Amino acid sequence: MSKFIENHPLAIEVWLFYRREKEAIGEKLNKKLWDLIGKDDELTRLFDKMTMEDEETKRKEIRQLVAKNQANLRICILSDVMDKKSIDESYKAISEMILSIDYQDFEFWFNRFSSGNWNLDQKTFYDLPMEVVENIVEELNFPSQMRLRRVSNGLRNIVDQGKPSIDEIHYSIYYEGSQNNLYLSIYKFNGPKSDRSWERLYHGEDNLKIAFDRLETLLNNPRLRLKRFIWDNIFSTDINEKFLDMVNSLNHKLEIVELEASLNGDSMIDLLKAVKPGTLEEIKFGGKFEPIHIDQLAQLDQWKKAETVFSERYF
Repeated sequence: MSKFIENHPLAIEVWLFYRREKEAIGEKLNKKLWDLIGKDDELTRLFDKMTMEDEETKRKEIRQLVAKNQANLRICILSDVMDKKSIDESYKAISEMILSIDYQDFEFWFNRFSSGNWNLDQKTFYDLPMEVVENIVEELNFPSQMRLRRVSNGLRNIVDQGKPSIDEIHYSIYYEGSQNNLYLSIYKFNGPKSDRSWERLYHGEDNLKIAFDRLETLLNNPRLRLKRFIWDNIFSTDINEKFLDMVNSLNHKLEIVELEASLNGDSMIDLLKAVKPGTLEEIKFGGKFEPIHIDQLAQLDQWKKAETVFSERYF
């Protein structure tokens, strides 16, 4: 408490004026608050002096103090919480004294004090309203979001449910010696160049599982919107099957503007079915197809609504 008062000495003056108005209508000062602040002769003298000043003149002065810094209201809010006033009663009483206050700030401090946390000092990151934290997370670049996921389970959930700050995912599988390697590139078209790309290379089966888990985390997010998705794998049908099992198990359709994949016939059909019709504007095929596959593709809404279809192979 003392640290807050040192940083906001005028908050005491605002609270004493509020106390003066309370006493005028017969309310008594909560002894716990008086003890918490630290009753001393200086406060008593300040209060006695205030009672001798013209009320309307002092009211204008108090309103200016709050207008300059809403923190000067915190002791008033705490006093109402300790007096077990409802949030509506407190807001009405303080508004009558101040006229115009920031309701969101008032609501935050009232709820914080009501929870038993009587610390008057400034909010920490964890004190911020959930919607504010979510907005902050969404403004971070992708590497920062990934680092934030490792801080706590709560932040991991916020990151995983927020809108990812990426526009493109590129997966490329290739062999080096006897093991699979997966090259993952993630891009954002807009923003500073330093924030536009994030790349990782995964070696061996264990690391491939990590890469798939991270891809699944991204694709599971219904707020993911991709301008481009590239799947480049001509070496492993097992990996293709794992990928298709993943996208077909999602609870939502993927929203992709440009899709490029090296999948063959039936596999490409399965991937297209996992994309939301109407969002897909361009399709690029890199696999092998039989005439029957083309007929099946042509029946899909995803194909019908696409503006451009391109194949690297002859059918």
